[in-house]
Amino acid sequence: MVTRGAVCWVELDKRRPCVVVSAEDVLRSEVWQTHVVPLTSNLDRAGLAGNVALNAAVTGLPADSVAVPLGLELVDRSWLAEAVGQLPAALVDAVDDGLRAVLDL
Repeated sequence: MVTRGAVCWVELDKRRPCVVVSAEDVLRSEVWQTHVVPLTSNLDRAGLAGNVALNAAVTGLPADSVAVPLGLELVDRSWLAEAVGQLPAALVDAVDDGLRAVLDL
C-alpha cells in the first residue's frame, strides 16, 4: 500500500515524480484513485506561491526538485510506479500548506 508523503513515479502527461497527498484513511480504502502533487526539476519554480523545494537526499530522486501543489492531480492508483522516497512529516506539512495556499482553504 502506498502511504501519504511517498514520492512515486507516475504516468501523467509524461513519466514524472509525484508526492502522494491523499489521507491515510483514503489510501486504506478500496477506492482506485489517489491525489498526487507533481514534482519538477525546474528549481526556479521554488519561489512561486505554494511550491516547496525538496532535496534529492530526502526524495530519493537523482536531483533536487520542487513540489507544485497547483498541479494537484487525481490519478488511478495503477499509474503509481515504485516509491523512491518518503517525505518527513515537516515536508508533508509544507506541501499541505502549499495546497491550502493554492486552493484558498
